[in-house]
Formats: sequence, structure tokens, C-alpha cells
Amino acid sequence: MQEDSPAARNANPVQNAPSDDRRQLGLDLSVRRSDYRRSNFVVTAANAAGLRLALDFLKSSEPALALAGPSGSGKTHLLHLLAEEAGGAVVDGSALAATDEDAFRLRFIDNVERSAPKALLALLENARARARKVALVGSGPPRLWARGLRDLETRLEAMARVSLDEPDEDLLRTVIEQRFRERQWRAAEGVAGYAAPRIPRTFAAAEAFVDAAGTAAIAAGKPINLGLARKIVENLFEGGPRA
Repeated sequence: MQEDSPAARNANPVQNAPSDDRRQLGLDLSVRRSDYRRSNFVVTAANAAGLRLALDFLKSSEPALALAGPSGSGKTHLLHLLAEEAGGAVVDGSALAATDEDAFRLRFIDNVERSAPKALLALLENARARARKVALVGSGPPRLWARGLRDLETRLEAMARVSLDEPDEDLLRTVIEQRFRERQWRAAEGVAGYAAPRIPRTFAAAEAFVDAAGTAAIAAGKPINLGLARKIVENLFEGGPRA
């Protein structure tokens, strides 16, 4: 969503906007964009080792890699980085059975929990037999991706794994800033810096803060500012702000 022109802003100033006018506030709860460029993958102490190990996989003799971690930790982003590095493409797990095995030297599967277990097992067997590589991303522990298929569960448990941890404060602040940008929501300078040390250090907390800030800004007919950020921290997280 592009910003309004100066003329439009003068004609409809934010302070006079109806509380549900998302356009004038620069807010749209339906907008969630993903940009998987390498420059947008922020590296801190929380994920540096995971990034290095994932890139090392491409040069190793390991046939398969499972990328695990909490929701929002950047697993899919990292999978796209691997695909870009190797000149491959990311395939959604739900389309796995319909893809041509012989068309790919390297396979990158996102949302692998959506795959038919037998199709996923066949993919892993094919990759091993033909000395090809497979990288998998999914929700929850890799063994659950097998959905009860014992042979597949054994393969998933045995394969190389990279786990992305919950964020440190630096990464948490950057994640909050990125989520605002992805939704094209305007937030005052310092909002992310205020929230990061005061909310739980989890990706889920960052998502909850961003969504609550957007919803509250729309309801109040105001931009996302430090005052609003403080209220969100106090109301959303038990015990209020840490500092």
C-alpha cells in the first residue's frame, strides 16, 4: 500500500480520521509481506550458528537437513536463502506428490508437515539413492512430520538438523521493526526499541505485540507511538513492562 499524496494527507489529516480508517493511519491488518532476500535475514548471536550450519550443509556429504525452530524464527527465510545459494526453488509440502523428482538436483520443501508421508519418504529415499540433497522446514519437531509413518519417522530423526532459537533482544527488536514494515504500518521511532527489552523473548511475543499495536492504533484513530506501545506492553503481558 502506497502512502497518500500530500494533497490527500492535507485533505484528510490523521487527527480527524475515523477510528476505522486504516489507510490514513498506514495500517492494514490484512497485509503480511515476505521478503526473503539475504539482506533481510538479520544475524545475531541467537541465529548465527544456525545460519552457518545450514550453509555448510550445501557443501557437506549429508543428504538431508531438517530446519526446526519456533514459529517466526526465520526457518522459511533460511530455506529460501539455501535455495538461492544453490540455484534451486522452494516447493510447498502440499505439492510434493505432484512434483517431478528428476527435475531437481536439490529439493527445498517448506511446510513439510503438509506432505503426504509416503511421498516424503519416497523423496528422501530417491535423494539418498541418487546422491541428491533435501532440505525440509516444518512446524513442530521433525518426527511429527512423519504423521505416524514409522520408517519416515526414523529417517527424520536420523537426518542432520539445524535448530533456530528464540530471539535475543537485538533480534527481537529487529523482528518487531520488520513486522511493522511487512504490514506497511507506520510506527514512531523507538517503539521497537522500547518493546524489545520489556516483552518475553519469543517470536510469538513479538507477533502479539505488533498485532496488538496495530489493532489498538486503528481503534484509537492514532499512529503507533511510544505511549501506545507502553499501554500494549502493560496490558498484553502479565506483570507489565520489565523496566
